[in-house]
Amino acid sequence: MDRIVDEIVLFGLGLPLLLLAPAAPAAVAAPLLALIATGVLELLDRGEGGAQRQFSASAASPIRAARFIRVARPAIAAAYLIAALAAPALAAFVPLLAYAAVAQNLGPLRFLWPAALLGAAVSGSGALAAAALLLGALACLAARRTTKVQTERASLRRWRDAVQEDRLALAERTRDLAERQDLEVSCAVLAERARIAREIHDNVGHLLTRSVLQMEALAVTHEDDPALAKELAAVGATLHEALGTVRASVHDLHDEAFDPQTTLAELIGEFPGIAGTLAFEAESLPRPVALAVVAIVREALANARTHGRATSVAVSLLEFPGFYQLAIEDNGRAANLVGEGGLGLASMEERATALGGTFSFGPLPPPRAGSRVFATFPKTQEVRP
Repeated sequence: MDRIVDEIVLFGLGLPLLLLAPAAPAAVAAPLLALIATGVLELLDRGEGGAQRQFSASAASPIRAARFIRVARPAIAAAYLIAALAAPALAAFVPLLAYAAVAQNLGPLRFLWPAALLGAAVSGSGALAAAALLLGALACLAARRTTKVQTERASLRRWRDAVQEDRLALAERTRDLAERQDLEVSCAVLAERARIAREIHDNVGHLLTRSVLQMEALAVTHEDDPALAKELAAVGATLHEALGTVRASVHDLHDEAFDPQTTLAELIGEFPGIAGTLAFEAESLPRPVALAVVAIVREALANARTHGRATSVAVSLLEFPGFYQLAIEDNGRAANLVGEGGLGLASMEERATALGGTFSFGPLPPPRAGSRVFATFPKTQEVRP
């Protein structure tokens, strides 16, 4: 766009120079010829863009079209400069062609354009030749400045694009690291809750159970003492209540420590030799369904590794308005397991049908190789979260 503006300015400055040219028919045609020559040069300079597409239709190949463009540009500029030797009126727009020669790097024409003003000087239009020479020198300086600006802008755009790509890559990596960190923190929290629940169950729960048994034994031993038996019964009731509270707390901790997504992710990683992926898109998964899903995935992975000799598996759990969908696809040999009809398949089907769902197993449709486990679990009142 900068070059177009410069050329429009040079064309406008060339019009007053026509007043210094001798009266001749060429003075009328000079503006038109200058516009045509400059326009064609700009069109051809688009090289790989519009000009090459225009000429490639008639050329034998894009390569030959490019060669034609490289020859045509200096030829057109040289033709105008030679014509300016014979028609002094054309010298008024030689600065415009000089600008194009420098801006488009047309070889020797960048330095030979002043020779086109000799015709005007010899014909007695020395003022025209001098003015055109001065304007041509300014046009060359403007062409160099514009070319430098355009080069720097292109370099700046490339640098900006590179920075933008790096920024996007860094943001994506940061998100991945944040998600991984959140997952690790979640796993650590769940593991700690499970440990606490296990410690309470193994230690406090057993101590309270032993105390309850001892209190009941003392109550039996002192049945003949009603007052003491009453006190022992009260203490026993308190111990029973404490034991119930501990058990409820342990169950609550255990339930909170069970996260289906984390459990499935850890489960996939427990099978060496199998590269697994997990797509988990279920926000509210009921505990019965979650337990069934984990059991089915565990059995399917074991079958894929043991019977199918699979090396990769994809697990997906999706939530729909009326049901949950579980799909497990691997690249193993499905025919082996189908032919066996093992207990593993029956166990998976029983877990799905026990919750009112469906289950199917079979090979993947051609041309894909492998097997697929497919199960659905309806969102009935019994299993709704």
